[in-house]
Amino acid sequence: MAHSILSLWLLVAALVPHACDKETPLASLTQGLSPTPVIQRKRPPIFNNQKFALSLYRQLPGTNKNKNIIFSPLSIAVPLTLLAFQNKPEARHLILNDLGFRDAKDLDNEAPMSYGNQLGALLRDDQCGIQTGSLLFMDKKLKPESKFLSLAQSAYSSDVILISLGDYELAHKQINSVMRDRTHGKVKRLLRDVKALSDLLLANYNFFKGTWKHRFDPKLTTMKYFTVHEGVRIMVPMMQRVGWFHSQYFSHLHSYVLQMPFTCNISGVFILPEEKKLEECEKAVLEESFDTWIQPLPLSMGRLFFPKFSIPVTLRLENFKYASSRLNLFFEHMDLSGITMPKAPLRVTTALHRVELTMDEDGAEEETISGFQGIPMPFLHNLNFNRPFLLLILEEASHNLLFMGKVVNPTSVRSVPKTELRT
Repeated sequence: MAHSILSLWLLVAALVPHACDKETPLASLTQGLSPTPVIQRKRPPIFNNQKFALSLYRQLPGTNKNKNIIFSPLSIAVPLTLLAFQNKPEARHLILNDLGFRDAKDLDNEAPMSYGNQLGALLRDDQCGIQTGSLLFMDKKLKPESKFLSLAQSAYSSDVILISLGDYELAHKQINSVMRDRTHGKVKRLLRDVKALSDLLLANYNFFKGTWKHRFDPKLTTMKYFTVHEGVRIMVPMMQRVGWFHSQYFSHLHSYVLQMPFTCNISGVFILPEEKKLEECEKAVLEESFDTWIQPLPLSMGRLFFPKFSIPVTLRLENFKYASSRLNLFFEHMDLSGITMPKAPLRVTTALHRVELTMDEDGAEEETISGFQGIPMPFLHNLNFNRPFLLLILEEASHNLLFMGKVVNPTSVRSVPKTELRT
């Protein structure tokens, strides 16, 4: 059983084909007494990916200390859920549990469609600045099951693409061409160092350009210093805004924490460590109760400096070794028997996750700041994101993580750009 479960996870990661209770109260034994009102407890959401997101992040900082790290745990969960339903029930429910689904046993025939639709609702749509999808590439000699193709497309925004895996050069051209088309040119070349392709390749992407609830004035955006790491500073476009902000200093995190709302019931939590405290902050954040991020912080007047950026990051999902202590993401043996006809064993060999996070001055409305007119600027509290910081982008209703990451260099995916200034 354990092998089957591990297999399913592995499989999920490297695929990319296209064809693309309430309890019933006991009867009262005290007739004649005033009835005590029954308080109905709110049922927890069927899906919550907080543990899954943290388990993935824990595997990254050790090898990526000076690099931008951004990923979308919610987007990653979409193709993994799709693939989980192609495995045996005993393996499937463990995978779904680790992804964050509360009810994963004794599922009916409608569950695959229902789970996919629920994930899709959390990811919203293009009107909220989110462009996401998955591609499952498989050899053209295989015949995808029509039921699987329909489910993948309609409920999971996933296309199964048939390519010539036996021809290395042609396969790479086909994969890159499809990615350019699906991402409207954002990803021009997906594959760079993959030397062997077999069975299934998974490519998952999520691009987010958030719209703040309160906009920044582009006229106030100026080039300012950003410390990449000790001794290295760069010039970045720095936005600024005077207004009311939910922020607080947490001594055990060695950090200032800022909560900033986007439109579409999406909010950002930005964690700014003190200088030389980034690693300590990361460790503390991973142990922090998630309630810290969803409770509103104190509201105060201030002046915010925040970098304007568009950061692309590509992660090899093969480097995520586990989703929990009991379940490996990748394993040699697979049982994704629901994908092809006739049924055939498949293996995910490559899994790529591409994100691009863009933050600029765009906002839905101006914030009223009439109360600031009598306060001299030097007396306003400054919150300056001029050094590496952590971020959490949340779906407010369910508290699921759309994105999680660390911004080390707002101008590049590399840790030290050519325009560096050493001090």
